[in-house]
Amino acid sequence: MNGNVQLQPIIEEINYLLAKRRQRLVERPRLIVVHGHHQAVRDCVPGETIEQVCVSVGSRVIPLCLSPTGLMIADVIAQRKPMALTATHIERIIASDPFYLRLGANAVWAQRDRKRPTRRSIKVFIQRFRQQLGKALTEAGLAMRPEEVLVSESTDLLNVTAYRVAIPCELVHLGGTADRR
Repeated sequence: MNGNVQLQPIIEEINYLLAKRRQRLVERPRLIVVHGHHQAVRDCVPGETIEQVCVSVGSRVIPLCLSPTGLMIADVIAQRKPMALTATHIERIIASDPFYLRLGANAVWAQRDRKRPTRRSIKVFIQRFRQQLGKALTEAGLAMRPEEVLVSESTDLLNVTAYRVAIPCELVHLGGTADRR
């Protein structure tokens, strides 16, 4: 009987730590990228649109105010989440990936002649993306800096920075499918 009394504080401490861990997982932000005009069963296909990028914390979903080019850059970084990408990588992906070459082709308003961002403008859009992340994190009441979400990493190349998202990402199609990264 005395052994159970001695174990009770340890059991309570374990239960407390488990509850705290579950709460942290619920409060952990996620980046959600919403694609529209989805026509495939599962995967992202050329012709879709990038409708919105949001930060989700618990039950709150906070949309980011990004331009169409900003949405495209956020999508590139989110879709290739584990990899850190330089502005040059992002520029090449947008210029060669069929998804971005035909972006929005399934939409009624399809814009045919779209300017592609350059390395220099990509860096500006990343700064804007980070500013919007900061606003969303503040609105969600999180004590995180946007630099902790959209991480900049030095590369082996002289004076070249790579970018990656350090929170879970979810690609959602308005048709109802989702893909977590």
